Amino acid sequence: MLTASKHSPNNLQSPSHSTIPTPKNWRGVKVCMEEAERAVIAGKLQQAESILIEMLEFAPSEYSGWKRLAHIQRDLGKIHAGIASARQALQLQQREKSQPVTRSPASLTLAKLHWQQGEREEALTMLATLLQQQPQNETLIQLKQQWEVTA
Repeated sequence: MLTASKHSPNNLQSPSHSTIPTPKNWRGVKVCMEEAERAVIAGKLQQAESILIEMLEFAPSEYSGWKRLAHIQRDLGKIHAGIASARQALQLQQREKSQPVTRSPASLTLAKLHWQQGEREEALTMLATLLQQQPQNETLIQLKQQWEVTA
């Protein structure tokens, strides 16, 4: 992480203002996520992708942003970008041990992206790992059955 030197422009504030500087157009993660979701609902996937990419430039540790971006990129047919975003989400998810169990794992998104790209072995291996962790997950069971028929 970069720190401000005594010559940096960030030191122009008085010492009593110890807040982190933000860009003037920064709306926050919650607002950006809501805007991206509205864009998705309106069918404006490119706009939603742009909103999330801009948000993630400023908040790169936002798991839900990376996960949603991966879904949008998959829907746009940007498989490689979607895989990269899903991997980023997975790395963040693995760092956060206290995450609610109700969230679907980012690796499911990554598995689906691999499947769409024709990387069947990697997708099936990832799905098998997920099923070991959640053997009663109906979504995973159905996906496995679907993929076995297609494979």
